[in-house]
Amino acid sequence: MRRSILGFDRVLVLLLGLLLILVGVAAVGWQTGFLESLWPDVPDEIAVDSGQVTGSSSFAALAGIVGGALVVIGLWWLLAHLPRRSVGSLRLPSGAQPGRLLVDPGPAVATAAEVLAEDPVIRSAKGAVLADRGELVVRLRATVDPDVDLGAVVDACDGVLADLAHVLPTDQLRSRVELSVLRRGAVGPRVS
Repeated sequence: MRRSILGFDRVLVLLLGLLLILVGVAAVGWQTGFLESLWPDVPDEIAVDSGQVTGSSSFAALAGIVGGALVVIGLWWLLAHLPRRSVGSLRLPSGAQPGRLLVDPGPAVATAAEVLAEDPVIRSAKGAVLADRGELVVRLRATVDPDVDLGAVVDACDGVLADLAHVLPTDQLRSRVELSVLRRGAVGPRVS
């Protein structure tokens, strides 16, 4: 979710929450008589003549416009909160030939994860490209044994990321490697 949508949500929920609290306190104060001590002219009951309001021809048009606007706002709200599952193609730097070169980063990152998983110090690895805080991030998740040499794991990850930098435009991507260490009792034979 984009930061602008998240910020808008927080402000709107705060305002709606404050409004609901105010209406709730006023309703309780009205029922208990406390509101009368603060506002001496508060009516005992509210009578609404709906014939005056709904009888006009502009009421139906206004209600239709407001209802349509609320439907559009609700649909926009739902669509803005849908998670973005994929990252689009990335533009490669231009070369001597004119034109645009695009690359889909997903298969390249999946191949990098497979290469990382083939390293003897790595148990398994998965890769994905995701949008995180306005930046594209290559995320590699690797699982290692508890007694593995951390330096060897770092070297394996650095090597795979260096190879990946030859394929994908590094000025558009950041990289993150997440390591999971198996528990001692869970260490079994390596499955390839």
